[in-house]
Amino acid sequence: MSTRPTAEQRREQVLEAAIHEFAEHGFHATRTAAIARRAGISQPYIYALFPDKKALFLAALEAVRAQVRSAFAAAWRPAATPEGSLAVLGRNYRQALANPDALRCQMQGHAASADPEIRSAVREGYMEVFDLVSKLTGADRGAVTRFMAYGNLLNLGAVLDLPPDYLRID
Repeated sequence: MSTRPTAEQRREQVLEAAIHEFAEHGFHATRTAAIARRAGISQPYIYALFPDKKALFLAALEAVRAQVRSAFAAAWRPAATPEGSLAVLGRNYRQALANPDALRCQMQGHAASADPEIRSAVREGYMEVFDLVSKLTGADRGAVTRFMAYGNLLNLGAVLDLPPDYLRID
């Protein structure tokens, strides 16, 4: 006998489907019907879990950010220097790049930032990750800024499938 998924399990299924659909089509072009189909639920059930498409998009962006925070937290090990700590976080982040949907969804958040609510959520999320990296590594603001900038370059390289020579900054 199979058990029915809980509302929380369904919510996770919807978020996974939403990340994929938003990654492919962006905030404005994604249809909740496509998300529901991918999640294997009815479209009205999406609205039982999320009040509207924007709330679902914001939840998808938060889920992606949670993956980044988790990758950094899992990677953190005390290092002799802040630079060494940043290097450890960077290596683990490269593993997170294996999920191109998450990266594209994150970029779709940037693209949809003309909407003030989305822009605010993306900005707050960026600052949250920036502050986490600062706290974990003890690196100064300039080093964390360079780390985050290189992370954005890696994101771009991953979604465009750029050759490694285009991602070197040395």
